[in-house]
Amino acid sequence: MKKIEAFVRPEQLNNVRKTLVEIGHRTMINYDIWYRGTENEIHRHNSDGNTPLYDFMPKAKIELIAKDDEVQSIIDAICDCACTGHTGDGKIFVLPVETAIRIQTKEMGDTVF
Repeated sequence: MKKIEAFVRPEQLNNVRKTLVEIGHRTMINYDIWYRGTENEIHRHNSDGNTPLYDFMPKAKIELIAKDDEVQSIIDAICDCACTGHTGDGKIFVLPVETAIRIQTKEMGDTVF
């Protein structure tokens, strides 16, 4: 199992969600966050013209758990529908998951999600 964390433009969230549902992955969590990437993505300055007022951009964070053999198709789907070709399109991180437990039944493993 893997945990996929994707940071995408908020305006792309519905496209990503719909695409993930279409490929059969319905379970996900969404957060509204502010993210700072590696580029100077925001160019607003204060009255002296030099200092950025802030350097974070709004993003939608999507978290989901997937079976190992589903990870690449999920990554491809997110990249295909979230990409605008511009700086600030986002990032995807893939992390290992040791186990998952359904609290109600105490089931463990892949059947949980």
